[in-house]
This record gives sequence, C-alpha cells and structure tokens, in this order.
Amino acid sequence: MYGALKKFTPVLATLHKARVLKDFVTYSFGSLLLRAVSLFLLPFILRILTPADYGALALITAFITISTAVMGLGLRQLLSIEYFHHNLDGQKTLVNEIILIYTLFALPIITIAWQLRSYINHYIFFNALSSSALLACVTSIFFFFYAELFYQILQYQRRSMQLTLVQIMIASMTTLSTFITVWVFKMGVAGVVWAQACGHICATAIAFFSYYTNQYFQFFSSKKIVAKITPYLNIGLPFIPGIICSWLLASSDRWMLGYYYSMKQVGIYSIADLFAQVFNALVLVPWAGSYLPYILQRYKKHAHELNKIEQENQRTMWISMATALVCITLGLSIGKPLLHWILPPTYHASLNYVWILLMGQVFLLGSYFASAIIQYRKRTLFLALALLAPATVNIILNYILIIPLGILGCSIATLISYFVYFAITALYTKTL
Repeated sequence: MYGALKKFTPVLATLHKARVLKDFVTYSFGSLLLRAVSLFLLPFILRILTPADYGALALITAFITISTAVMGLGLRQLLSIEYFHHNLDGQKTLVNEIILIYTLFALPIITIAWQLRSYINHYIFFNALSSSALLACVTSIFFFFYAELFYQILQYQRRSMQLTLVQIMIASMTTLSTFITVWVFKMGVAGVVWAQACGHICATAIAFFSYYTNQYFQFFSSKKIVAKITPYLNIGLPFIPGIICSWLLASSDRWMLGYYYSMKQVGIYSIADLFAQVFNALVLVPWAGSYLPYILQRYKKHAHELNKIEQENQRTMWISMATALVCITLGLSIGKPLLHWILPPTYHASLNYVWILLMGQVFLLGSYFASAIIQYRKRTLFLALALLAPATVNIILNYILIIPLGILGCSIATLISYFVYFAITALYTKTL
C-alpha cells in the first residue's frame, strides 16, 4: 500500500499543478452545499409525502431523465466528442448548431407528448399523477437540455467557480420553491416537480444571458446549421441506445418494483438510491468537471505519449476506487445512528441497501476513468453500445431477484450490472 501511495504522489502533484484538484474541490464543495440545502429540506418533505408519493416522484424524476436524454438526440454527447477538436470560434459555432437543431426537434416532440398525456399517465405512472404534475414534467423536460448544455460548456471551459455559483443559486431557488409549493400550498408531488421546472427555466435564462454577453450569436448561421443536421444526427443518434441502456441500468428497477410490489417499495428503494445520487453529485460530477477536461487536453497536447499518460490515468483510477470504498464503508458505519434520527421511521428500511448501491457507484467511478481514452479516440460506437450488456444484465437480474428478494434483489442487480460495465470498459481500454 505504501508503494502504491509513493507512486501516486507524482500524479497527485501533477493534478494539483494543473488545477484539477482545485476544480474538483470547488465542484465537490458546491455539490455539498447543493445537497446540504436539499437534504435539510428532505425530512420536512418526507413528513408530508408518503412512501407511495415519494415512489411516484422517483418515477417522474427517472422519466424526466430519460426523456431529456432521448429528446436531446445525442447532441450533448456530440459536444463532448467534438468540442476539444475545435478552436474558440469553432466551439461557438458548434454550440449554435446544437442549440438550433435541438429546438427544431424538441418543440414538436414536446407538443405531441402533451397531447398524449393521458396515455403517459396510465401506462408509465399507473395513473398516479395529476394534470398539473404532468404539465410541470413536460415543461421541465423541454428546458432541461439548455440548462445542462450550459453547465457542460462551463465545465469544458474549466470555469469551476462560475458553474458552482450558478448551480448553488438555482438549487437554492428550487429548494425555496419546493418548500413553498409542498409545505405551504400542500401541492404534494406536483409542487416538487413544478419547483424543479422553475429551476430549469431560471438556469436556461442565465444560459442565454451568457450566450448573449459572450457573443455566441455572431457565429449563428441558419443556412450552415441546416446543412449540419444530417451529419450531426448521424453522430448523435447512435448514442441514444446507450442513453436508454444507461436509464435502464439506473431506473428500470423502480418500474419493476412498482409492478411486482407497490409504490411504497419504490419510495423506500428511492431513498436508498438517494445516497448513490449524493455520491454522484459529490464525486462523479466534480470528477467530470475537473479531471475529464484536464486529461482530454493532455491527450491532445501530448498525443505522442498517450501510453504513458494512460498508465498514470489507470493508477489514479485504482487508488481513487480504493479510497472511495474505504470512505464509504467507514462513513456508513459511523453515520448510521444519525441517519436513523434524520429519516422518519417509515423510511428506516432503506438504510439496509445503501452500501450495496454505493459499491455500484464505485465501479461506475472506475468506468469514468477507463472511458477517458475511449472518448478521446472517438470510439463512438463503443461509447454508444457499451451499456447494452450491463443494462441487459440488470433487467434479467431484476426479473430473477425482485420477486423473491424485493428491494435487496434490486440492489444486488444494480451492483453486478455496474461491475459488468466497468469490466467491459476497462478491457476495451486495454485494446487501445
């Protein structure tokens, strides 16, 4: 262990010098503040929302996630592939093209979805939503893309402080709106979704203000953009199967729990999965914002030394995974009494599954490291289809394990599926 740490020290020094550690701490601290605000409100919300209500909310959140990803046509994935291969003017042109293509396709899709709202409510949400909640859901889906595109650009520009401040402001606004709609006006699930929609609208407004002040409009050309629709969709659409598989891997178990058991079980499982989301916010998202731009720029700058750089990346990956495993295990052991005090008794059962779900996130962290070189090499087919096998494994295991084991079966299926994804990604990286 000492030898491994000794080898890791030069890498750590390099990351510090390249401002990666500073950006990571900034993002992580910002995410901590965001989650602290949300988690402070959570005990009050859970005393109003029953486990069945929270289960319905979890289904809405998962539906918004997959809908925004699919409706985005793989354009944000296209940005991640192409952005670092352009100069500043080319990057602004690329952003304009992505915004217009998304808008041209999203407006008719969202209109059709609203016309089909009764079918969506019946077949997807088991008639658990009101018309107000559905309208908030559709609104949130449409504006989500612009907000996330803005955050993605700030990450790639390594403007960590600005991004963190914007996200804290939006999260605070969303939290305040949630408190008002749920606690004051007693709107229940619909109130939470409307608060989220308001947050996405505000983020979009800030994004377009930044768009104007940074003069992105000077690189807008509708004629050129129309010519780019087909080639961009040819690049972006192959990511859709991978996006769907990612959603199946992360969220399909909720629907299977709802089908075989009840919304109450979905709610309890979703609280356990909330800890995985916190890990995602405190570790995975800061990693993507700080380390990924650094390593991609380094690949580009030192293209003749890719093997050496990738070896350092691999060492960083293993030590990061081991550190995460130890911190999670110790943290849960120490913090469990506090969690029993914070959560209402009806949700205490969720704590039995937290460690298993967090181990899945550790393997997901490893796959993020392993896929960096794959993204740089533009292996889009692999990136688009790599999640197909783990998603299939997840569905099969859920089908086998949910009926006899319930929530425990879901948790085990998720852990094994993320391990499969990590193994596939790591093995493919070796071939590069």
